Amino acid sequence: MPDSDTLGPVIAYRTLEAAPESGAPFTVSLQLGTPRPEGDPEGDWICPCRIEGLDDSIVYEIHGVDGLQAASIAMSVLQSQLEHAARAAGLTFTWGGESGLTAAQTSP
Repeated sequence: MPDSDTLGPVIAYRTLEAAPESGAPFTVSLQLGTPRPEGDPEGDWICPCRIEGLDDSIVYEIHGVDGLQAASIAMSVLQSQLEHAARAAGLTFTWGGESGLTAAQTSP
């Protein structure tokens, strides 16, 4: 299971194959880190997430009122970033034996 110092322990991930309109397919990994309190356990929470395999590998720190909300928003951010990259680069995805999937169909 993937893990990094900046993302922390990864609680969920999905590996996709991205197929550009022209060129060779490549691997893209969606990673969801463990939600954690931002500082005060009674305050906001952070859920880190990242997409690896596209142009960059930015760790997004998504805030929510609790761990569940932060994780839910983080999954939405992953989907949104994947959809943006798919439109910009003309990508389709393969996951779970299904090919030609849109970004929305492959997000956690």
